[in-house]
Amino acid sequence: MKTLFEEKQRYTQWWLWLIIVVNAVIVIAIFSHALYKQLVLGEPWGDKPLSDDELVGISLFVISAMVLMLLVFFNSVLEVVVDKASISYRYIPLLRKWRRIERENIQRYEIKKYYLRGYGVKFDFRGNRTINVKGHIGIEFTLGNGHRLLLGTQKPEEFLLALNKMKNRRED
Repeated sequence: MKTLFEEKQRYTQWWLWLIIVVNAVIVIAIFSHALYKQLVLGEPWGDKPLSDDELVGISLFVISAMVLMLLVFFNSVLEVVVDKASISYRYIPLLRKWRRIERENIQRYEIKKYYLRGYGVKFDFRGNRTINVKGHIGIEFTLGNGHRLLLGTQKPEEFLLALNKMKNRRED
């Protein structure tokens, strides 16, 4: 099937990476220092020190969690594809399988400016979803079941043009 639009978005905001990396480095440094102080120098770490085994276990867990968080953000990508029959999207790592919306299930769509706190996948109590990676512009779809889906985009005009081509096409 011919692709009318394709977009891959990653977290490329320098300030977001600064926050993530600085936090990870600080946490890893604190636990590395604790391990060094207590295991190598033999000095208890903190006012109420943990046993060596507890400190090692907690440190390994926290350091692993920080490394995993960095890997998740580094590998996160929002992919959107529009062809003549549908829109497909996925947000790796949370939505690994492609989600598909048939053109017949799209009631309306429009470019929408939004102001949300945070990025990723968000749901509200009415069943509406937002998936965004950066910026404050997306395409909001009203679906046949009344729910809304907002997909963030860095190419709103191209996305809209592809949607118009898709919606105006008859079955070939």
